Amino acid sequence: MTLWKSIVGAALSALIVSGAQAQTAPAAQPDTIRFGGFGQGFGQPYGLALLAIAQGKGFLADEFKGTSTKLTFEYFTGTGPAINEAIANRRLDFAQYGALPNIVGKAAGLPTRLVASYGPTTVFAAARADLPINSFKDLAGKRVAVAKGTVLHWAFLKGLEANGLTLKDVTLLDLSTADQLAALAAGSIDAAVGTSTLLALRDKGAVKIFYSSNDVGPKAAGFGAIAVTEAFEKAYSDAVRRVARGLVRSAVWLADDSHRDEALAIWSKSGVALASLKAEFDGVAFKNVFNPRIDPFLIEQYRDAIAFSRAQKLIRADIDLKQWVAPSYVDDAINQLGVAALFPVRPAAPSAASY
Repeated sequence: MTLWKSIVGAALSALIVSGAQAQTAPAAQPDTIRFGGFGQGFGQPYGLALLAIAQGKGFLADEFKGTSTKLTFEYFTGTGPAINEAIANRRLDFAQYGALPNIVGKAAGLPTRLVASYGPTTVFAAARADLPINSFKDLAGKRVAVAKGTVLHWAFLKGLEANGLTLKDVTLLDLSTADQLAALAAGSIDAAVGTSTLLALRDKGAVKIFYSSNDVGPKAAGFGAIAVTEAFEKAYSDAVRRVARGLVRSAVWLADDSHRDEALAIWSKSGVALASLKAEFDGVAFKNVFNPRIDPFLIEQYRDAIAFSRAQKLIRADIDLKQWVAPSYVDDAINQLGVAALFPVRPAAPSAASY
């Protein structure tokens, strides 16, 4: 907890006081709504997943037509940990980021509520082409890079555990996406656990991909949520409903396969190569994976991740999951738009498959 005490600190105390003092009656609309999301470390002001579609296609802006509300978007190179710090410092109202930093921030006291799933993050593990690394078991004694505090960090730890290894068996380096690519290309690390950005190096023959969560199933994919601060929810509940409706409309648009190429082009603005995105989602139906519901499937994913985080001593405090999730906003929007058949309520699934 020492790390998160230093990150949250006094800013968290101020945020909690601010939330306690917020209006209990909903105001008309806020002057500005500040959205944040995970970036890819390439210095691009664009993101991925559901929020990028909601921004790029104007679905969120449409919900606030006729009001004076302005929308701002910021995508963080430091991904989840940087987003937690921004929430603690009252710089964001909504944030799209992975389950592990969601959990670490909540356990440290960040007053957030989870309002929507943003879709999957495909996890890839790559090793230098000249090394005999063909599975997580082969990482023993190797130098492995991952962005710590992210959902990719969670996937890496799960992979080690499933193969009888611990962090003591590897040399872990905390590197952003862009730095991972440079380090692999230079041969200064042996392997990395990251996103589809690794596919560009594979296509150049510099690395081989020895793991993809797509080969395991949905329980192995990285996951997370779009969160709202408790203070914003309390003050502007109608705005939260509008945001949820904009997110659902984005998911409806994604579900139409005729929009697939345009969606990939929007995501490529993040700096991820279009060819890598096409390879990542090859054979994946968007309507099956970009379900925005906070349903039993996603809740069970979070329950597993919370238990794992405690076992790994990444968090120490308990999390009231029932209080943390706020499924009604998206559920109401789905019913209002008449798209319940498109986004079924998914049952809780057994714990994840092997790596």
